[in-house]
This record gives sequence, structure tokens and C-alpha cells, in this order.
Amino acid sequence: MRILTLTANALIAALFLVGCDKLTAFNKLQSGTYHPTYANIAYGDAPRQKLDLYLPADKSTPAPLIVWFYGGSWDAGDKDKYAFVAKRFTDMGYAVAIPDYRLVPEVHFPKFVEDCARAVGFMKGYQIEHPDQITQGPLMLAGHSAGAYNAVQMVADPVFLGAYSMNVNDIAGIIGLSGPYDFYPYDVSATQKAFGDTIAAISQPVEMDLSHMPPMLLITGTADETVYPRNSRRLAELAPDAQLVEIPDADHAGTLIALGTYVTSNDAVLNPVKSFLAAHYPVQQP
Repeated sequence: MRILTLTANALIAALFLVGCDKLTAFNKLQSGTYHPTYANIAYGDAPRQKLDLYLPADKSTPAPLIVWFYGGSWDAGDKDKYAFVAKRFTDMGYAVAIPDYRLVPEVHFPKFVEDCARAVGFMKGYQIEHPDQITQGPLMLAGHSAGAYNAVQMVADPVFLGAYSMNVNDIAGIIGLSGPYDFYPYDVSATQKAFGDTIAAISQPVEMDLSHMPPMLLITGTADETVYPRNSRRLAELAPDAQLVEIPDADHAGTLIALGTYVTSNDAVLNPVKSFLAAHYPVQQP
């Protein structure tokens, strides 16, 4: 059974990396007709500054909020293709916001991180305005690949949250799957286009003062050749409260598709995520 599961994961991971069409198919397989409770909520004026909000099936009590940021090398991505991620977390009792954000070449660093911080600031306000939907208090950030970078960087550099009258006390924790946190010099096309001549002291989480960082769960696959595991290892070494989990033989997509409900679900990823949330951001039982 384990061999069959690994084979299925490898097959779907390969399909996932082929392109957006396969991601659409994967999302459809995992989420079916699952749709946002509220779609295309504007958190800014730009066309891509919109987010979807998913609430758990039981709406009788407010739910703690996870804000999820997808990856895509900062030049691709679509919130509509991540309903499967929302479903995973809403099934656990969480509300989930998934924002789109502006991409290369329309913008470059730091604009895409600013958009993500704007989305978090918007949801902080939404939380206050809708106490019947969202639990009051800090929010949880989570993301995969470039999205994990955005989540970490907006907290590592206080300027991003500070622009929306927020600080680290508004963040309960960060879950980063296969994130790049230590990639200077920019030696691949995606980082060159996204960051240009930005100095490492401004762009790299590992170059920041991390003493203020909230609890972090950093998951990486040992077979990841897109974002090497050293990124998560180095950040875990420097952050004051970071849990590092390495998934044997998992590639870059493997940590993400593990959140799926069918075929690709992987307890090696899910169990640490569930334990981290239970410890730092539990769902309160009615």
C-alpha cells in the first residue's frame, strides 16, 4: 500500500508541475464543487487585489482564520486553483482566506509582498467587523513556495505589517511549505526577474533580525530540486521558535499535494501541520 501511495504521489506531482491546466484538474479532483463562501472580495484597487474566503460547514460559531498564499515563482498563480487547500483546513474547523496578488512583470519586489500584507491587514479588519464569522485575535499565515516566502518576509521585515498598523502580535504563527528563504545571489530566471538588483539585506529572510518571529513550522522535501531544503534548514537554525520537518523523497510539489483529500494525502505533512495548529492556533470547541 505504501508503494502504491508513493507511486500515485509521484505521478500526480509530475502532472502538477507540467502547468496550470494540470493544477486545475488536480484542484477539481480534490475539491469537486467546493466553492468559496464569499468570492472575489476586494482588498485593494488593483484587479488582482482580490481574495476568496471559505468558512467551515458549521457556521454556528466563529472560526480561527488561516491566510494562505500560493506559490508560482512570483509570476504565476490563481486563487481559484487552491480550493483543495481551503477544503483541507475548513474540514479542520478553520476559516481560510486565499488572496491573489500582483505578479511579475506587472510588479517586482517588494510589491507582491506588500499585496500579501495588505490582504492580511484587510482580513484583520474583516475579523473585527465580522465577529460572527472569524474568531477575534491573531491570524495564522501559511503558504507554499513563493507564497511561503511572502508569508515569512512580511513578518521578518516589520515594515510590511506596520504599513497596516499590524505587528508580530497579530500573527499566531507561520506554516511554510517548501519556501525559499535563502536564495541570494539570484541565480535563476525567476528570482532575477522578481528581485532584480535588490540587496540581500532587504530581500532575504535569513538576513533579517528574526528574534521577533512567531512560531514557525517549516516543511521541506528532501528531493526538492526547485527550492532546496537548505532554505528551510537555514531559517530554522536562525529563528527562535521554528520546527523543521523534512519529508523523505518528497519533491517541491509533494508538500503541497499532501494537503489533498484523495490519493495524495500524506500524513508525514498533515500530522505536523495538525499538531502545530493544535499547539499554536487551536479551534475552540463550542
